[in-house]
Amino acid sequence: MLKIAKNLLWAIMIASVVTGCGLFDQGGDEETPAPMDDLESTEVAAAPGDWSSNATDKSLGDSPLSDYEVIPNLNFPTIYFAYDSNALAPSETAKLDKVAEYINRYDNLYLIIEGHCDQRGTEEYNRSLGDRRANMIREYLVNANVKADKLRAISYGKDKPAVEGNTEEAWGKNRRGMLLPARKKANK
Repeated sequence: MLKIAKNLLWAIMIASVVTGCGLFDQGGDEETPAPMDDLESTEVAAAPGDWSSNATDKSLGDSPLSDYEVIPNLNFPTIYFAYDSNALAPSETAKLDKVAEYINRYDNLYLIIEGHCDQRGTEEYNRSLGDRRANMIREYLVNANVKADKLRAISYGKDKPAVEGNTEEAWGKNRRGMLLPARKKANK
Protein backbone atom coordinates (compact mmCIF):
# COMPACT_ATOMS: atom_id res chain seq x y z
CA MET A 1 0.00 0.00 0.00
CA LEU A 2 2.85 2.38 0.87
CA LYS A 3 4.48 1.68 -2.49
CA ILE A 4 1.24 2.55 -4.30
CA ALA A 5 0.98 5.85 -2.37
CA LYS A 6 4.58 6.76 -3.25
CA ASN A 7 4.02 5.92 -6.91
CA LEU A 8 0.79 7.97 -6.93
CA LEU A 9 2.61 10.95 -5.39
CA TRP A 10 5.36 10.70 -8.02
CA ALA A 11 2.76 10.48 -10.79
CA ILE A 12 1.01 13.63 -9.50
CA MET A 13 4.29 15.55 -9.25
CA ILE A 14 5.37 14.52 -12.76
CA ALA A 15 1.95 15.37 -14.17
CA SER A 16 2.02 18.79 -12.54
CA VAL A 17 5.42 19.56 -14.02
CA VAL A 18 4.47 18.30 -17.48
CA THR A 19 1.10 20.05 -17.58
CA GLY A 20 2.29 23.20 -15.84
CA CYS A 21 -0.60 23.18 -13.41
CA GLY A 22 1.46 25.11 -10.86
CA LEU A 23 1.25 22.66 -7.96
CA PHE A 24 4.48 24.14 -6.62
CA ASP A 25 4.01 27.68 -7.95
CA GLN A 26 5.83 30.35 -5.93
CA GLY A 27 3.90 33.33 -7.26
CA GLY A 28 2.80 35.09 -10.39
CA ASP A 29 -0.60 36.17 -9.05
CA GLU A 30 -1.53 39.62 -10.34
CA GLU A 31 -2.67 40.85 -6.93
CA THR A 32 0.28 39.62 -4.87
CA PRO A 33 3.67 39.67 -6.59
CA ALA A 34 6.12 37.01 -5.45
CA PRO A 35 9.49 38.01 -3.98
CA MET A 36 12.27 38.74 -6.44
CA ASP A 37 14.70 35.86 -7.06
CA ASP A 38 18.47 35.94 -7.43
CA LEU A 39 19.24 39.10 -5.45
CA GLU A 40 21.14 39.40 -2.23
CA SER A 41 19.03 38.00 0.60
CA THR A 42 19.25 41.31 2.46
CA GLU A 43 17.46 42.97 -0.43
CA VAL A 44 14.59 40.50 -0.73
CA ALA A 45 11.79 40.20 1.76
CA ALA A 46 9.17 37.55 2.31
CA ALA A 47 6.13 37.42 0.05
CA PRO A 48 3.95 40.49 0.54
CA GLY A 49 1.05 40.24 2.92
CA ASP A 50 -1.19 43.22 3.52
CA TRP A 51 -0.91 46.27 1.31
CA SER A 52 -0.35 49.50 3.16
CA SER A 53 -0.58 53.12 2.14
CA ASN A 54 2.98 54.42 2.60
CA ALA A 55 3.24 56.51 -0.56
CA THR A 56 4.57 60.03 -0.22
CA ASP A 57 1.99 62.68 -1.02
CA LYS A 58 3.95 64.61 -3.66
CA SER A 59 3.08 65.37 -7.25
CA LEU A 60 5.03 63.92 -10.18
CA GLY A 61 4.03 65.42 -13.46
CA ASP A 62 0.55 64.29 -14.38
CA SER A 63 0.35 61.51 -11.79
CA PRO A 64 0.64 62.27 -8.07
CA LEU A 65 2.33 59.75 -5.83
CA SER A 66 -0.74 59.85 -3.61
CA ASP A 67 -2.45 57.72 -6.27
CA TYR A 68 -0.13 54.83 -5.35
CA GLU A 69 0.49 52.68 -2.32
CA VAL A 70 3.89 51.17 -1.61
CA ILE A 71 3.90 47.39 -1.31
CA PRO A 72 5.39 46.47 2.07
CA ASN A 73 7.78 43.53 2.43
CA LEU A 74 8.62 43.50 -1.27
CA ASN A 75 12.05 45.08 -1.12
CA PHE A 76 13.91 45.94 -4.30
CA PRO A 77 17.68 46.53 -4.40
CA THR A 78 19.23 49.91 -3.72
CA ILE A 79 21.10 51.42 -6.66
CA TYR A 80 24.32 53.22 -5.64
CA PHE A 81 26.11 56.04 -7.45
CA ALA A 82 29.63 57.44 -7.44
CA TYR A 83 30.31 60.90 -6.01
CA ASP A 84 28.81 63.73 -8.08
CA SER A 85 27.55 61.28 -10.72
CA ASN A 86 24.36 59.89 -12.14
CA ALA A 87 26.14 57.23 -14.22
CA LEU A 88 25.11 53.62 -13.58
CA ALA A 89 27.92 51.21 -12.75
CA PRO A 90 27.76 47.68 -14.27
CA SER A 91 27.03 46.20 -10.83
CA GLU A 92 23.97 48.46 -10.59
CA THR A 93 22.72 47.77 -14.12
CA ALA A 94 22.80 44.05 -13.33
CA LYS A 95 20.40 44.76 -10.45
CA LEU A 96 18.19 46.86 -12.71
CA ASP A 97 18.03 44.10 -15.34
CA LYS A 98 16.54 41.79 -12.71
CA VAL A 99 14.14 44.51 -11.56
CA ALA A 100 12.97 45.09 -15.15
CA GLU A 101 12.38 41.39 -15.69
CA TYR A 102 10.42 41.21 -12.45
CA ILE A 103 8.27 44.30 -13.08
CA ASN A 104 7.34 43.08 -16.55
CA ARG A 105 5.75 39.97 -15.03
CA TYR A 106 3.03 42.00 -13.28
CA ASP A 107 0.64 44.34 -15.07
CA ASN A 108 -0.46 46.08 -11.86
CA LEU A 109 3.04 46.65 -10.47
CA TYR A 110 4.46 50.17 -10.59
CA LEU A 111 7.77 51.56 -9.40
CA ILE A 112 8.47 54.78 -7.53
CA ILE A 113 12.10 55.73 -8.10
CA GLU A 114 13.64 58.05 -5.50
CA GLY A 115 16.89 59.88 -6.22
CA HIS A 116 19.06 60.69 -3.17
CA CYS A 117 22.39 62.43 -2.51
CA ASP A 118 24.84 62.82 0.35
CA GLN A 119 24.75 66.05 2.33
CA ARG A 120 27.62 67.76 0.50
CA GLY A 121 26.58 70.47 -1.95
CA THR A 122 23.77 72.99 -2.00
CA GLU A 123 20.10 72.09 -1.68
CA GLU A 124 19.43 73.07 -5.30
CA TYR A 125 22.40 71.12 -6.65
CA ASN A 126 21.54 67.98 -4.70
CA ARG A 127 17.86 68.18 -5.70
CA SER A 128 18.96 68.39 -9.34
CA LEU A 129 21.47 65.55 -8.98
CA GLY A 130 18.85 63.37 -7.23
CA ASP A 131 16.49 64.09 -10.12
CA ARG A 132 19.15 63.07 -12.67
CA ARG A 133 19.83 59.86 -10.72
CA ALA A 134 16.14 58.91 -10.50
CA ASN A 135 15.63 59.68 -14.19
CA MET A 136 18.75 57.72 -15.19
CA ILE A 137 17.28 54.66 -13.45
CA ARG A 138 13.92 55.32 -15.11
CA GLU A 139 15.53 55.67 -18.55
CA TYR A 140 17.50 52.45 -18.05
CA LEU A 141 14.34 50.54 -17.11
CA VAL A 142 12.42 51.97 -20.09
CA ASN A 143 15.27 50.81 -22.35
CA ALA A 144 14.91 47.39 -20.69
CA ASN A 145 11.30 47.29 -21.96
CA VAL A 146 9.51 48.45 -18.82
CA LYS A 147 6.53 50.58 -19.81
CA ALA A 148 7.25 54.23 -19.02
CA ASP A 149 3.80 54.72 -17.50
CA LYS A 150 4.68 52.19 -14.78
CA LEU A 151 7.58 54.33 -13.50
CA ARG A 152 7.49 57.47 -11.33
CA ALA A 153 10.67 59.40 -10.49
CA ILE A 154 11.20 61.88 -7.66
CA SER A 155 14.23 63.57 -6.11
CA TYR A 156 14.74 64.04 -2.40
CA GLY A 157 18.25 65.48 -2.79
CA LYS A 158 19.91 65.29 0.62
CA ASP A 159 16.64 65.40 2.61
CA LYS A 160 16.40 61.68 3.44
CA PRO A 161 19.83 60.23 4.25
CA ALA A 162 20.05 56.46 4.64
CA VAL A 163 22.69 56.92 7.34
CA GLU A 164 24.00 59.88 9.31
CA GLY A 165 27.68 60.74 9.34
CA ASN A 166 30.47 62.62 7.63
CA THR A 167 32.53 59.70 6.38
CA GLU A 168 33.02 58.32 2.89
CA GLU A 169 31.19 55.16 3.99
CA ALA A 170 28.13 57.16 5.11
CA TRP A 171 28.19 59.37 2.02
CA GLY A 172 28.45 56.30 -0.22
CA LYS A 173 25.28 54.82 1.30
CA ASN A 174 23.41 58.10 0.80
CA ARG A 175 24.26 58.43 -2.92
CA ARG A 176 21.51 56.13 -4.06
CA GLY A 177 18.35 55.40 -5.96
CA MET A 178 15.56 53.75 -3.99
CA LEU A 179 13.13 51.50 -5.86
CA LEU A 180 9.73 51.28 -4.19
CA PRO A 181 7.30 48.75 -5.67
CA ALA A 182 3.76 50.10 -5.66
CA ARG A 183 0.29 49.66 -7.05
CA LYS A 184 -2.50 52.10 -7.78
CA LYS A 185 -4.80 52.65 -4.86
CA ALA A 186 -8.10 50.82 -5.15
CA ASN A 187 -10.15 54.00 -4.82
CA LYS A 188 -8.46 55.71 -7.80
